[in-house]
Amino acid sequence: MKKYLALLLALAMIFALCACGSTAAPATDAPKSEAPAAEAPKTEDAPKAEEAPAKPVKEDVIIGTSTEPNGDWAYGAFTSSINATDQDVITLTDDCVTVTSNEGGDYVINESVVKSYERSEDEDGNVTYTFEINEGLVFNNGDPITAENFLAWTLFVISPAGKEMGTVSAAYNQIPGGPDYKNGDVNYLAGIRLLGDYSFSFSMLATGYDGVNYLPYYYELANFGARAVNLDYWFGPGWHVADDGEGAYLVNDNGLEFTKDNVADYVTAAQYATSDRVTAGPYNLVNFDKAATEVTLEINPNYCGDFQGQKPAIKKIVIVRAEDETILDTIATGGIELYSGIADGAQVNALIDMIEGGEIDSDYCRYDRAGYGYFAFGCDLGPAQWKEFRQAVAMCLDRNEFANTFCAGWGGVVHGPYCTAFTMYKDSKEFLANNLNTYDYNPEGAAELLKSIGFVYNADGTDYVDGSGLVRYKEVTKEEAENYGDFCVEVDGKLLMSATLNWASSEGNSVSDLLSTMLANGEAAKQAGIELKQNIMSFPELLNYMYRQDAYGLGGDYSVPTYNMFNLATGWNSGAYDFSFEFTTNEDYILEGYNTTHCYDEELDRLSMEMVYGVEPGDYDTYLDMWQQFVVRYNDLLPQVPLYANIYVSVFPNSIVDYQEGPFWGFSRAILYADYAA
Repeated sequence: MKKYLALLLALAMIFALCACGSTAAPATDAPKSEAPAAEAPKTEDAPKAEEAPAKPVKEDVIIGTSTEPNGDWAYGAFTSSINATDQDVITLTDDCVTVTSNEGGDYVINESVVKSYERSEDEDGNVTYTFEINEGLVFNNGDPITAENFLAWTLFVISPAGKEMGTVSAAYNQIPGGPDYKNGDVNYLAGIRLLGDYSFSFSMLATGYDGVNYLPYYYELANFGARAVNLDYWFGPGWHVADDGEGAYLVNDNGLEFTKDNVADYVTAAQYATSDRVTAGPYNLVNFDKAATEVTLEINPNYCGDFQGQKPAIKKIVIVRAEDETILDTIATGGIELYSGIADGAQVNALIDMIEGGEIDSDYCRYDRAGYGYFAFGCDLGPAQWKEFRQAVAMCLDRNEFANTFCAGWGGVVHGPYCTAFTMYKDSKEFLANNLNTYDYNPEGAAELLKSIGFVYNADGTDYVDGSGLVRYKEVTKEEAENYGDFCVEVDGKLLMSATLNWASSEGNSVSDLLSTMLANGEAAKQAGIELKQNIMSFPELLNYMYRQDAYGLGGDYSVPTYNMFNLATGWNSGAYDFSFEFTTNEDYILEGYNTTHCYDEELDRLSMEMVYGVEPGDYDTYLDMWQQFVVRYNDLLPQVPLYANIYVSVFPNSIVDYQEGPFWGFSRAILYADYAA
């Protein structure tokens, strides 16, 4: 979840993305076949004057999205997870990968790319996967795809040049030779081997250089995936991957060294390209209009097919940003034809009424969402640094009412970082009911929690009177007040901090509106003595403040902690539930952007890691036990307040057939299996 929690999620592949951690990807919440369409039978002896004119085939589908695209196509190299719409565009344009996920969310070998593979393990438990790829694969510009294209991205992200450019990766501690390569002590990466024109291997250490046990790994196959990238496009002319027997490295025909000065301009241009990207997915990026938040894609005739060999039939896709408050009107007027994952229950009910009433020529599918909505804290800033304060805030919101209002019968409240689509949840209902604090609506209890940690003063230093409606204050040290001076006062030599959350709130968002009504401006928070200061901003700006860096090129300085509440949602693109590094206490990883909640708890860090690292693939019982322990610890510390897990409804036009989404099968995957209606 370093960069909004649905999804990451992009795949969790170490070698494909080099960004270990959650497969969830950030997203705001608003509320299949290759064959051509069959021709109608011809009636040759009918008078031509009586023949109906041929119905023109509509060759594009307009798709709405609630998450504003940022136009960052760098596969999460500069973030630890990817904006949801950007991830969908990457999936649609750039999915020449060795490992992918299927309809059920399980990781599988992509046989359209991989001819064969072999797994080997040495006496120390270190694992190597050797791949042979199919010959004849090409990028959309016709350039051949060979083994070196699957090694280049990892070599870039972990390189000293990548580090200097701000790439995010914890993978170097898990790959043989990773630290030496990252630090520039050697120019090759020993754990990655170029073995021939169409063969290569990746190795992973059982115990990393940071002392963490990375193998066994519950989702092992995912960690050995790789993505093909075009070296000329990303790094400039003349770059290749070579291997002299010690490991793979980047070399240039013109004698250039792989440095920031030599490649940064090319990387930036490719990362934020608005058209003509060199990729190898089902579609090509024709245009990205950032001002209009519109992405236009057209079929890539050179596409090799997905893991089942499926190729798209829909010729053109236009993805547009949709505002919550106008989404139904936009659908009704044809401004959007396909909208994936409507979360707002009232909108869902109204949409179904429109379909059943014949107001729109559309159909819909429904499924359990692989994600949940929540608001997160910056747990090192202001009053959010105390778990009792975070718990008190949760008790000032009637989350059952919130979920019922927002979902309108299409979902309900959850009490941890999970959703109803996961098997672990289904197998843990009784356990969760008996072991999780539900933080029931209780303003009086919230006030007692605040008093227990010292929020017992008024702004003038006098004793706080319960129920006065004023904001509480607590005496703090300068260290505790760091970066929060705007919400502190000095009285008689005492430094007092207000019980105020500085809330970064996404614009045009129905969840933001409901939180404003039910929490920020609700009677419970006022009665308890808590203040929420809402600051409305664009979603990319919100993410920058959460990541504490200018991850989306907005041009500001976001490094100073400023906000300590963010409303978001998260979703999974696969069935891999992996929160490793999301709560890391490793300072190096934190500096790279991991742990966006800044909740520093050794036990939560340990559980999030050992839940997947140290568990054999297929050992579900051990995994489930660790998952349950992790959820219980999370529920106590409350770095996020879960709000709801809902049933998604997706609308699509009747002009296409064979369209079906699922929890781990969003529109960017489902659209390949759709075709024009006859």
